Amino acid sequence: MNGEYHTTSPLGISWRRLLPARLDEEGLSQSVLYAMIAGVLALIFLCLGTAFFNPTNLVSVLQQTPEFALLSLAMGLSMVSGGIDLSIIAVANLAGIFAARLMTSEPVLAALGQDAAIALACLVALGVGAGAGLLNGIVIVRFGIPPLLTTLGSMMVFAGLGTGLTGGAGITGMPEAYVNVMSSTIFGVIPTSFCLVLVIFGVIAFAVNSSVFGKSLYLYGENKVAALFGGLRLESTILVSYTVCGVLASLAGLIMLARFNSMKVGFGDTFQLEAILVAVLAGMDPDGGRGRLLNILPTVLLLQCVENAFTIASLSPFAKKMIWGVMLLLFMALNFFFRRIVVRHLTALAVKRQRASSAPPPAGAERGPAG
Repeated sequence: MNGEYHTTSPLGISWRRLLPARLDEEGLSQSVLYAMIAGVLALIFLCLGTAFFNPTNLVSVLQQTPEFALLSLAMGLSMVSGGIDLSIIAVANLAGIFAARLMTSEPVLAALGQDAAIALACLVALGVGAGAGLLNGIVIVRFGIPPLLTTLGSMMVFAGLGTGLTGGAGITGMPEAYVNVMSSTIFGVIPTSFCLVLVIFGVIAFAVNSSVFGKSLYLYGENKVAALFGGLRLESTILVSYTVCGVLASLAGLIMLARFNSMKVGFGDTFQLEAILVAVLAGMDPDGGRGRLLNILPTVLLLQCVENAFTIASLSPFAKKMIWGVMLLLFMALNFFFRRIVVRHLTALAVKRQRASSAPPPAGAERGPAG
């Protein structure tokens, strides 16, 4: 996918004729995803009934979703460019540690007051996330180090920095006002943090789908050489994308800080692999250039429902891991199978049209009218 750029396929057919294949593949992935969601929810209903489908439990699912959704969105955004961000958990922890330090600092509270201290802590946390993401982007762009290795190294650096700041201990006792705001609800049902996630998903999806930045990001993931010859500003695109990933991770850290009323290195470690699982299930191509970011949110809700059902059914952690793996392999296998069918059909259709357009006209068709 990131190989040499050609304007025609090996069959001599313009890639423009095959462009609908990409669109149909993404639509097919989305269809498989929503079919899986419907099937899983039906299975949960048959097995658990009202033990799962009751207002209290469904609100609990929404309360547990925000940080997971933001981390998964960050992972999906990094995959659009053909990369990956393994540092999102470490960035979330580090941002949360900085915020917790400021919120619980007696000198800061005395000098600024509680509300101003909370606002400053949130701004500093977002700045930490943006700086961490920008650092990842600079290393990737300037030094040409693959995103996998870059973010793996930065993950260890950020985790070590967080451990040094806390001594490995947790920071507790957040201001009650902060915890109350982040855990509040709208209409007494929908968590405020979940509404915030909906807004963030909408803004980022709109920006990626309708801006030059988004088109450049997808083209970079689809074919880096073509993007380069197209005169796109690739360096700034990658820098912005990883900076946004860092900001999303810091937002997740702020939400975790309020939900757990504490922060330490290692919080949310299980989200690392689950975020990758969500991104792949949502149709993001690890090679880049494909996938719809809006699909990530329903995928997160699906996995959160399954996780909640596991808890109700008292399944062991080993069974959970096995089922996650089966879901991932099954989805990828179905996608691969249907994608081959779609591409084969569209390629045959393009070949047929190409031959029809290049065929010589029938005998006598070029003759003028008699007489």
